[in-house]
Amino acid sequence: MQSNRIISLRALAGSLMLATSVLAVTASAHEQTKTELFKAGVSYAAGSSNPTEGERPPLYRGLGDLTMPITTKSKEAQAYFDQGLRLTWGFNHAEARRSFQEAQRLDPECAMCFWGEAFVLGPNINDAMHEEAKAPARDAIQRAEALKAGVGGKERALIEALAKRYGANPTASRPPLDRAWAEAMGNLAKAYPDDANILVFYADALMNLQPWDYWEADGLTPKGQGGEIVAALERALEIDPRHPAAAHLYIHAVEASTDPSRAEAVADRLRGSMPAAGHLVHMPAHIYARVGRHSDSIAVNRDAIAADEAFLAQSGEAASALYRFGYYPHNVHYLMLSAQMAGVRDDVIGSAEKLATITSDDVSQELAWVQAIKAAPFSAHAQFSDPDTILALPNPGDRFPFVKGYWHYARGVALAFKGNLEAASSEAEAIEQIIDKTDMSGLEEQYLPAKDVLGIAKFVVEARIAQAKRDYVEAERHLNEAIRLQDGISYMEPPYWYYPVRQTLGAVLLQQGRAEEAIAAFEKALQETPRNGWALWGLLNAQTAGNRETSDTKAAFARAWLGDEGLLSLDRL
Repeated sequence: MQSNRIISLRALAGSLMLATSVLAVTASAHEQTKTELFKAGVSYAAGSSNPTEGERPPLYRGLGDLTMPITTKSKEAQAYFDQGLRLTWGFNHAEARRSFQEAQRLDPECAMCFWGEAFVLGPNINDAMHEEAKAPARDAIQRAEALKAGVGGKERALIEALAKRYGANPTASRPPLDRAWAEAMGNLAKAYPDDANILVFYADALMNLQPWDYWEADGLTPKGQGGEIVAALERALEIDPRHPAAAHLYIHAVEASTDPSRAEAVADRLRGSMPAAGHLVHMPAHIYARVGRHSDSIAVNRDAIAADEAFLAQSGEAASALYRFGYYPHNVHYLMLSAQMAGVRDDVIGSAEKLATITSDDVSQELAWVQAIKAAPFSAHAQFSDPDTILALPNPGDRFPFVKGYWHYARGVALAFKGNLEAASSEAEAIEQIIDKTDMSGLEEQYLPAKDVLGIAKFVVEARIAQAKRDYVEAERHLNEAIRLQDGISYMEPPYWYYPVRQTLGAVLLQQGRAEEAIAAFEKALQETPRNGWALWGLLNAQTAGNRETSDTKAAFARAWLGDEGLLSLDRL
C-alpha cells in the first residue's frame, strides 16, 4: 500500500510539473472551442441577493461532513462556510452563495467567507462567467484580500490565487484569467500535496479550461490537461476516499472515456453520502448508466428527485431558476432514460409527464441542454406509448423548433405503426423543413448538435415507414444514414439521442434473415449502451435465428429487463 502511495505521489508531482509547463498552450487551444452549456449573458448564481434576516438560509441536514477549516471567531460561520462549500460542489451555486454570505454576516472579519462567495460566482464546468457576476465576485475577493493579514499561509495563498481569476480590469478577457487561476492552484497543489480540498480546487480549475472535453476521440488518450485532472482527483481520493467533490469531478472526468468503470467504486461511495444534495445523489448515475447498471441509476435518480423536491419546497423563492428548471429536471430526464433502457414503462411515462410540468420556457430559451430535456418526453412516448396516445399529444408550438421536431418524430413513428404511411411521411418532411429552414446556431454554439439530432429523427421515421412496407433494404439505407449522424455526435449524458440506432438496424437485418449481421449490430449497440434490455432481446432473437448459444444472453436479458416483455417486438426495437 505504501509503495502504491509513493508511486501515486510521484505521478502527481510529475503531472503538476507538466501541467505548469504546458498549461498556457493547452488552455489557449481550448479558448475557441470551450463547451459552454449555458448561454453567455445569463447567470443564475449571481442572481441571489444579499440575504436579509428574514431570508437567512437554514443549516440543512443531509449534506454530509465535508469541511475546510478556516480562520474565524465563529463556529456558526465555519458551519455556514462548510455548507457553502458542500452546496458549491453539489452545483447548487446560488444557495451556496447565500451560505457564504450568512457566514460573512456572522463573522465580518472572516476572509475565507468572502473568498467562498468569490469562488462560487466564478465559472464552472457547466456555466461560463457572466457579466453580472463580475462586480460582486471582484468585491468579494477584494474584501478577502483586505482581511488576509489575519489568516495563515495556506488561506492567504488561496486568496491570492483566486484574485488572479478576476483581476483588476473588469473588461479583461476571461481565458487568461482562468489560466492564471489554474496556474496558481497548480503551485498550491505542489505546495500542499496532501490537502484533498486544494487538489480538488486545482482539478476544477483545469477542468474549466476544457469543460466536457477531457478525452481524445479514441476515449483512451487524455486531451489537453486531462491526464493532470485525473491524477489530481485520484490523489485527492487516495487522501480522502469519500471526498464528495473529488468523487463528483472524477465521475465527470472519466465518464466519457472508454473505461468509465474505473469510477464505479467512487460512485458507489458517493451514493447516499449527501442525501439532501440532489445533484450529488444523482451523480453516480453518470457511471451507472455508462456501465449498464440501469436499476441502480433508476434508484439514485428517484432519490435525487425526492431530495430536490424537498429542497425546492423548503427554499421556495430563494431557489435559483437554474436549479429549479435545470438540475432538477435533469434528474427526472435521467430517470426516464434509465427506465427506457430497462423497460420500466411506469417510470418512463411518469417522468415524461412530470417533465412537461417542471421545465421553464424562459430557461429553455437560454440553455440548450434544458431545451434537450424539454424535447425528451416525446422520445419516451414514441418508445412506450400506444399510437393514439402519441397522436393526442399537444403541439408544442413554434417557439422551440428543436422540440417541435421531436413532436413530429413521435407522430411519425406512431403513424407508421398505424399503417398511415402517407401521414407518417409528412411528419418526416416536417422535420426536414425544420432542419433546412431554422437557424439553430444558438443551440449549436452551446454544443447541442440540433440539426444532426433532428436528422437522426427524420431518418428513423423514414426507416419505420420502410419497415412497415416490409421494404427492409430501404429501411437499412435510412438507418445507416442515422447511424452516420449518431456516430458523429459528441458525448453527453444523457445522450442527445436516446437509444443506439444500431439496435433498429439489427432488427431490420434480422427481418431479412441476416442473423449474423444482426448479431454484429446488436453487439455494437450493446457496446454503446451496456445491458440495454432492448438490444439484449434483439441479440437473443438473432442468436436463436442463427443457431447460436443463447444461455448467457438469456441470463443477461433476464437481469436487465425490468418491464413487460409484451412491449418487445422487432418493429419496436
